[in-house]
Amino acid sequence: MIVRAIDASGDWLFGKGQNDYKRNNQAIAQSIRTRLMSFLGDCFFATTDGIDWFNLLGAKNQVALQLAISAVILNTQNVTGILMIRVQLDEVTRLFSIQYRAQTTYSTTADTFTYDLGGLV
Repeated sequence: MIVRAIDASGDWLFGKGQNDYKRNNQAIAQSIRTRLMSFLGDCFFATTDGIDWFNLLGAKNQVALQLAISAVILNTQNVTGILMIRVQLDEVTRLFSIQYRAQTTYSTTADTFTYDLGGLV
């Protein structure tokens, strides 16, 4: 699997030839991250992709939120299973954190990322 690399703000990288691409587990990890950041119905050609963040974050239903996140990870190309997933929402600091470890066709990949919701909850 090969995908174009993105920077910290989500923009594609250009100008460095083959260094502007991610391969294998790095590509899968980037795909998972971008799919998790997608909102349900936000993409005109894939209206059923993404997570219903507005309703799931405000509903206090951690099980539904974790199931939605797990479904996105499992439906990512070349992911064969989830080994670990941890979802935390801190209502005081408004930080939302996702940590996962997934089995892929190459080996395993893991990532942790945090969103600053800035009062969206």
